[in-house]
Amino acid sequence: MDIKSLEIFKAVATEQNITKAAEKLNYVQSNVTARIQRLEKELGVALLYRSHKKVSLTPAGREFLQHATKLLNDFEEAVESVNPSSTPRGSLRIGAMESTASTHLPLIFARYHERFPQVELSMYMAPTVDQIEDILKYKSDGAFVDGPVLHPEIIEHPVLEESLALITGHSAEPFVLTSILDKPLLSSFEHCIYLGRWQRWLEDNGHPPMKVMEYGTLEGVLKCVEHGLGVTVLPMSMVESRAESRLNTYPLEDPYRIVPTVFIRRRDTYRTAALSRFMETAGIVVS
Repeated sequence: MDIKSLEIFKAVATEQNITKAAEKLNYVQSNVTARIQRLEKELGVALLYRSHKKVSLTPAGREFLQHATKLLNDFEEAVESVNPSSTPRGSLRIGAMESTASTHLPLIFARYHERFPQVELSMYMAPTVDQIEDILKYKSDGAFVDGPVLHPEIIEHPVLEESLALITGHSAEPFVLTSILDKPLLSSFEHCIYLGRWQRWLEDNGHPPMKVMEYGTLEGVLKCVEHGLGVTVLPMSMVESRAESRLNTYPLEDPYRIVPTVFIRRRDTYRTAALSRFMETAGIVVS
């Protein structure tokens, strides 16, 4: 077993396809297959389930991937520690909530790619709970999530504060709370912290919780709100970024209104040159 075998295994696990992994690594497919088979033989367990077009990780493969990723990170740290130039390179996987990814990150990603085109930068969008899990499993290098996280294995850096608002379809009439309580509360995913703030406000003010309807994406949610299907709760920045929208916004009361966004990373991982430059580009201060 060597570092190259671990790199090949991680690529296959990420791509879920041996052919794509071989193309990414610029290897012959037969060599990738042989390396994986040799690794499985050394470990004495099957790491992959194989089908006609794709592969997936066995339970042993999922466990081994976490340790292999940690070893690869440690190896990269060792290489960079003796490299005086520390030129950003390699891959960088950043996670973010959809609201943050769509409003705050496009310019940051564009600036970073312009400065460091040799870095293979990728974005993973998911709710905060999934982002935290990926950070803990070494699947992402860093992520923008709702804070605070307060996990002993995670370092978090303040980024910005989002101001939440109740979003309804456009109306010239004065807002009446009872007119929306029987409508669906629209969300793009389960366990949304923004909707949780609104439901808590309702409870604290003696109102029953609203029924939640999931609708795939934030863009889909906003379109549904525009057409009167229901209402939602989102950061004001999501609505302000829409040039022409038929929506009304009603800021939530304090202390329900403000939600901090933080950038998180694993405490035991090395902050590579690629990640350091990304954090600088995003204006993230490291104390």
